[in-house]
Amino acid sequence: GPGQPGDALVKIRFRRHPRYRVEGRDLHADLPVALADAVLGAKVAVETPTGKLAVNVPAWSSSDKVLRLKGRGLPEKVGGHGDLYAHVRLMLPEGGDSDLEALMRNRKR
Repeated sequence: GPGQPGDALVKIRFRRHPRYRVEGRDLHADLPVALADAVLGAKVAVETPTGKLAVNVPAWSSSDKVLRLKGRGLPEKVGGHGDLYAHVRLMLPEGGDSDLEALMRNRKR
C-alpha cells in the first residue's frame, strides 16, 4: 500500500565458495593430482562452474604449477568470461604405498 517515500537499506553478505576463490572475473581452484599423474603427466578432471572438463597435467608438474583454463571464469559485463586457474595440489595415496616408500628409500641413498 501507500507509504512514506524513503531509502531502502539492503544488507548483502558474501560467503566464500567451498571450491573457488574469486579475483575479479577470474576463479582459482585447487586441483588434486595423484603423485604418479604429476610425475608422468595425465588428463585430470577439473570441476568448472559449467561442469567437468578434462585438462592435461604436464609431466613433472609440482604443487606450484598453475593451469589456465581460458574463458572458464565468471562472465564479464561486456561479454566474454574471466579465466579459471587450476592450482596443482599433489596428493599422496591414502593408507600409504609400500612400493612408493621402497622407491623413495632407494632414491634417497
